[in-house]
Amino acid sequence: MIVAHLSLSAVAAVSLANNLITVYQAIFIALGTIVSSLFAKVLIAKKVEENPKRLINSATKLTFLIGLALGVVSVVGARPILYLLGARQQVLELSIIYLSLVGGLIVLLALMTTFGAFLRADGNTKTPMWASFFASLLNLILSIVFIFVFHLGVLGTALGAVIARFIGTLFLYYKLKDKRPDLQFYKEKLDHQLIKLSLPATGERLSMRLGDLLIMMIIVRLGERVFAGNAIGESITQFNYMPVFGMATVTVILVAQAAAENSIENVKAYIKKTYWLATIMMFVIGLALLLTANILNQFFTTDRIAMNASNTVILFSFLATFFVTGATTYTAAFQGIGNTKLPFYATMLGMFGIRLLLGAFLALGLKLGLEGVWLAVLLDNLFRFIFLKIKFNRSLTIKI
Repeated sequence: MIVAHLSLSAVAAVSLANNLITVYQAIFIALGTIVSSLFAKVLIAKKVEENPKRLINSATKLTFLIGLALGVVSVVGARPILYLLGARQQVLELSIIYLSLVGGLIVLLALMTTFGAFLRADGNTKTPMWASFFASLLNLILSIVFIFVFHLGVLGTALGAVIARFIGTLFLYYKLKDKRPDLQFYKEKLDHQLIKLSLPATGERLSMRLGDLLIMMIIVRLGERVFAGNAIGESITQFNYMPVFGMATVTVILVAQAAAENSIENVKAYIKKTYWLATIMMFVIGLALLLTANILNQFFTTDRIAMNASNTVILFSFLATFFVTGATTYTAAFQGIGNTKLPFYATMLGMFGIRLLLGAFLALGLKLGLEGVWLAVLLDNLFRFIFLKIKFNRSLTIKI
């Protein structure tokens, strides 16, 4: 909303850069998911004296190395990457500023994600919640100051993000207490099991985000105002996806604990409960956003084309509720029992075989526009939900 007060070009620029940053975030979420699963199993198995510190140091080292590498890519490759994604002229220049700073220091978000994973696996879900809340609040306040007081434009919102993440990282590190990584964590040998499970999980998240980036290239072809409206709609609908991602983390941890105790009945019970909790929350929030869509859009823009595009995103997000929660829950369940490959294969097939190809055909070939893109997104989630549910139920006949 704050960026929207600058211009639609600023909205498009920050949105495009953030779509790349969500690719990075997907990697850290995947790593954090596996860290949560392994850490939960370690604690259930009562190997507290032997493994946790080694896993903590190893996970921190891997997180830091990945974050550092992606930071270098963001700074060095900002212009060619954003140009390839369709950014031009003012949108390109503004995107470069945002990506170079926020992406260049992406290691801060990486460490926040992994530190939060340690705390959640240990049963402390409140501290990461408060860390995210205060980091977001600080980001908001700093962005307002940098944009409206110091008139720094897109640079101001980028500065707000990195400063807030830096403080959030320090806060979580302090709260880890005896589970903090050693100061010489970089000397720790990388855990083989962590890497083995993280690669397919990262591939699954990456295929999602990379597919979304390619989808953005289709939407860019529909016009800058449609693209900006799509970005506004996605910003609004983040709220109904957040409970789903939160419950996915819960699913991973609880299923991992039940699997460590070899309790198939608990696995089934946890999946059923987390699925319906996620679905109810997403349905309620999605319905509220749908009913207030026109009001919410006016906080961002008065452009009719952009508002219609945003409404399309909000509608299809609501319609996909049961499919999104299903696909996400069963992906998390597979990761909890240590099978990260099958969700990866399912996501690759759904993303590139249905969402991308079908989306391009419907949107550009049949001239359905943005509605065609989001219909393909809905069908992708439906496919993955059905496929993963069937495969997981069959896997329960085999001893975990």
